Amino acid sequence: MNTKPQQGGYATVDDLKVYFEVHGGSLEGGKTPLVLLPGGMLAIETAFTKDLLPRFARSRPVIAMEMQGHGHTGDRPGPIQLERMVKDVVGVLAHLGVKRAHLLGHSLGGMIATGVCVHHPEVVASATLLSVTYTLEGMLPELVKMQRDPTHVPSPELIPLLPTEADFVSWKTNFDKYNPDPSSFESVLARLNTLLTEWKGWSTAQLNGIRAPVLLALGDNDFTRLKHAAEMYRLIPGSKLAVLPNTTHMNIIERGAWLEPMVQELISRAEGA
Repeated sequence: MNTKPQQGGYATVDDLKVYFEVHGGSLEGGKTPLVLLPGGMLAIETAFTKDLLPRFARSRPVIAMEMQGHGHTGDRPGPIQLERMVKDVVGVLAHLGVKRAHLLGHSLGGMIATGVCVHHPEVVASATLLSVTYTLEGMLPELVKMQRDPTHVPSPELIPLLPTEADFVSWKTNFDKYNPDPSSFESVLARLNTLLTEWKGWSTAQLNGIRAPVLLALGDNDFTRLKHAAEMYRLIPGSKLAVLPNTTHMNIIERGAWLEPMVQELISRAEGA
């Protein structure tokens, strides 16, 4: 499948050049685009080119973005802030002249997409949130412990759910190839961990206030606790919840055959089709 973008480049947002690619046809064609937001330390190539990007680009324009310190996008000094990455998404859309878009975010990308729903609802046509939580405690208890204590040795039960050494090699190879400062990989990773540990989460009132159609999807062996996902589903009005079998936090982005019809139904509902 062809994954060469029709358009690509940078949008300067708050003094940061944020990288984006446009696939699946012109943004001037009248169809509301789908925005893809990768998870932490992932990039467009490592997250989406294998499955989700070419799959959705068959039916509408797809805007894939790389957030601060990821892929082609450089870093900012100081702590990495979720709120700034939310503004970066909105800034890229403004740069492209896109007034509304469907969002699909995985993990950190799903957190960012949720933030856009909460703080910039006017630009959100629908949102698909893969493997997300609304508080750190929504993750498996041992993952919360690991997040707060980097010296914790993961249990044999947890290890199969975690990124593998091959995953990290793939991420670092992409980073070395494209990032303006390849030496910043470890710094970005450490500050992302700090972001997650210190994140206050979304309030129940903020989730209650989301009005865009939302699909929550996670794996049956995900980082997110199923009970927490069900709570999030109840808090977001009119949302849908999907639990994918034999699926982890890492391989849910390869479940396009299952996700595509659900996302297309969500988009159709949002567009009144």
